[in-house]
Amino acid sequence: MTKYEITKSIDVDEINKRSGMPTGKKRTLPFGAIIQDRVEDRDMERFTYLGELYRTKSEELNAAARLIGDAAAPSAATTSSSSPSPFAKPEYKLKWEAMHSSIPASRCKVPGGWLVSVTNGGLTFLPDAEHVWDGGSV
Repeated sequence: MTKYEITKSIDVDEINKRSGMPTGKKRTLPFGAIIQDRVEDRDMERFTYLGELYRTKSEELNAAARLIGDAAAPSAATTSSSSPSPFAKPEYKLKWEAMHSSIPASRCKVPGGWLVSVTNGGLTFLPDAEHVWDGGSV
């Protein structure tokens, strides 16, 4: 699944999932939003963001979207074998696991405990040095 990061805020139209028609509701996608499932539709593009369907003009989306993930990584042939640049960003990899919950939530093991994330954007740290928490309610 190809994912894109939004590099600047853009205005989008909400699309009804069943009818495929615009609902008339406008929304602004924030900088850093992750979108996926891009589909070209004439001069517009449809995509999903947080499980909802949206559309915007192709030229606006192309100017604001950056491919992320394995497809965006440079190939070994294009990278030099010299020492890494002192300005290169370190690569962080967090392994999130879905939690069985009444709301969509995930957790990630980090030093000293867990990061817990919910779909609406909430993020918290739960101290648990031994990582014994099974993800259930207490």
